Amino acid sequence: MKTLSRSLFLAVLFCGFLATLQAQTATVIPDTEAAQHVGHQATVEGTVVKVFTSMNGNTFLNFGAAYPNQTFTGWIPKGSPVAAETSLFALEGKRVRITGTITRYKGKPEIKIMSKSQIEE
Repeated sequence: MKTLSRSLFLAVLFCGFLATLQAQTATVIPDTEAAQHVGHQATVEGTVVKVFTSMNGNTFLNFGAAYPNQTFTGWIPKGSPVAAETSLFALEGKRVRITGTITRYKGKPEIKIMSKSQIEE
């Protein structure tokens, strides 16, 4: 039983190490080039021009320009633990990095943000 517990502990520790390593080694790209990296794990860097919370509770960090002319969006779903963060609005005008998998929504690149660790000032 001790051997199984130790093996499980080591497996969990290793998975945590890999997740940390992946976050640290993500490719950093400018927000203006995010559309060319859809489907890839990356860190997108740029200036947050507008932070907006929709009527249904989703919050959007728009880079480059305000919606609908943004170059990239950090999308925070209503149910995300990050959605309750009032400090998000302080990101306007700041240079920010968002890490995650880049997807496309209505022709624009975005990353879904589910953890505060995905956002770096």
